[in-house]
Amino acid sequence: LVDGVPRAMNDLDTDEIETFTVLKDAAATAVYGSEGANGVVLITTKRGRAQKTVVSFNAQYSIATPTRMPELMNSWDYLSLWNEASWNDAGNPDWTNYMQNNAPYSAEVLDMYRNGTDRDLYPNSIWTDLLADNTHNQRYTINFRGGSEKTRFFVSGAFYDEKGIFKSNPIDDYDANIGVKRYNLRSNVDMDITRTTKLSVDMSGQYRTKNNPGSSSESIFKHIVVFPTHLIPMTWSDGTASAVTGESDGRYNPYNLLNYSGYTKQWSAALQSKVTLKQELDFITKGLKAHVKGAYNSSVSFTKKRRGKTPHYEPLIQSDGSVVLRRVDEETVLGYEEAIGRGKDLSLIHI
Repeated sequence: LVDGVPRAMNDLDTDEIETFTVLKDAAATAVYGSEGANGVVLITTKRGRAQKTVVSFNAQYSIATPTRMPELMNSWDYLSLWNEASWNDAGNPDWTNYMQNNAPYSAEVLDMYRNGTDRDLYPNSIWTDLLADNTHNQRYTINFRGGSEKTRFFVSGAFYDEKGIFKSNPIDDYDANIGVKRYNLRSNVDMDITRTTKLSVDMSGQYRTKNNPGSSSESIFKHIVVFPTHLIPMTWSDGTASAVTGESDGRYNPYNLLNYSGYTKQWSAALQSKVTLKQELDFITKGLKAHVKGAYNSSVSFTKKRRGKTPHYEPLIQSDGSVVLRRVDEETVLGYEEAIGRGKDLSLIHI
């Protein structure tokens, strides 16, 4: 509950919170009925005070680094171990003779991979290079708090920005990296209309933008780990998209999944409001009070999905030793999708 109204905690900026209380025992949550069965979180936002206006500004910049990242073996060491595995399968014959005459990859071929003679034919694709060493986020907030004996206010504004860990190749209007930006605004105003009547008007809003690659992060991470480093380069030397027939038994080029599968952008806005009227009824019975609370929530979201299938090519070695790139897929397929969602919630509480 945020100021007594059921609302999502992720709509709040931390600088807006005055108190944060967790109720877990049955006696404390009983008044909330079945909705309090798993506990109740009570959040109270900051309010104004009868004081000279105080302005506070907070800036944060953080760098996040993965605790551990997989280390991929280079292509020539990988293929050397492949040769050793093949030698084991053959029953461990004479090593020198086997490696010279029967090994899947000869010493000359391994040298081609090691020396980088032709990265189109003898690649060394370290797919984890598609991941940054770290990412960052930043948050800025500014608050105004003050008022007089009759009117008190708290006004807050915040901006939050976080980047993803993918190294995409952004071009105009195309960025496949994960990212989120959020803007928060809040205004809490308390007014003493009369000596016994008090009115509180609270308003808050959020505007968020999110960005994601066309393929899921799970899929991209999976193929970064499982796709062999020796099969194909990230792209061919002329810049065209690389692929192998059948994409190696369901394992897809991670570079293509990140940069050539499209992207999803989402814009969302939410508005929350609450009006509370408190009236002292001492003329009836001393200490008797009544208050009426009304709340309204509204949200709207817009999602744009762009999907693309870029032509992929695989190498064909000709009899004269030259290399020709052959197109793997049949055609370029473009997709575009938009979705709009709206939501409203109105509650009126009499106490």
